[in-house]
Amino acid sequence: MSVGSEAALSSPSLASVAGAAPGRPRRASSVDSGLPFPALEREVPRELPRLLERFQRLMEGEGKSPWTVKQYVFTARHFLVFLRKPLLETTPADLEAWREHLVLTKRYSKASVYGAMRAVAFLLRAFGSRAAEQVEVPRRSAKLPNFLTEEEAHLLISSASGEPRDHALLHVLGYGGLRVGEVCRLSVDDLDLENGLLRVRAGKGDKDRMVVVDTTTCETLRVWLAVRSERAVGDLRVFPICRESVQRMVRQRAREVGIAKRVTPHTLRHTLATTLLKRGLDLRFIQKQLGHASVATTQIYTHVDTGALQEAYRRAQPTY
Repeated sequence: MSVGSEAALSSPSLASVAGAAPGRPRRASSVDSGLPFPALEREVPRELPRLLERFQRLMEGEGKSPWTVKQYVFTARHFLVFLRKPLLETTPADLEAWREHLVLTKRYSKASVYGAMRAVAFLLRAFGSRAAEQVEVPRRSAKLPNFLTEEEAHLLISSASGEPRDHALLHVLGYGGLRVGEVCRLSVDDLDLENGLLRVRAGKGDKDRMVVVDTTTCETLRVWLAVRSERAVGDLRVFPICRESVQRMVRQRAREVGIAKRVTPHTLRHTLATTLLKRGLDLRFIQKQLGHASVATTQIYTHVDTGALQEAYRRAQPTY
């Protein structure tokens, strides 16, 4: 897995990748352009882009999703600028200082610290650093997922009935349970509308799966494809749109119909899982629909459906 030897990373040329000696201001590289994060406060050493490009190629070679690559490259850049010395000289004290920086200065949430520490651990392992064994990844927070009631979901999806693209997109999110990145990558060739199936390619964990959708969702897709064919010449994506645009659209639609809670594309995924469970669908089928690697991930929805819990308790209620 190593992409470079210790000698190479400790050499004078690459020692300045994360060293203290400041370099001249540089132009933004292709690696860190377009990131939805504010620029780092510190000046970036001139050698840093070369290391990040090697790191990026490694992850792409391992088949990691574009979003994971983007996040890990951003985190690696931030860590190396913070470290300000050769990567292979990283110590447990450096890692603890980095974690404290994320919590106290950057005000990262537990989930964000979890993701950042995983990225740094992967970076250290990739370049053969022994410090990778010292990375303590904090426990992931186990917050209950945010979801909509069926009435709220209906209002949200119906609000886009006059816009073929948004209407079809909300149907795929709400009735298919796709992740936003999966929706953006969905190709026309992945649609089997006659049988109500969507093929999700290279989902989380680089796994393909088949997703079932209802006849109404299929119809909204047919309507949108008829319009889309006039607009997206040469683009095989069902929705030629970026994830940020999808997120903005969902937020705006939710505000328009008066939904006060925070609504994201992932909220619709949680809503589908919660609703299917409430209506009695087996957890194993929900797992397959959502593309969870383990049914243990899907089990969180059993804590959300309090109605089912109340009914089960009533049936088993003791009579002391």
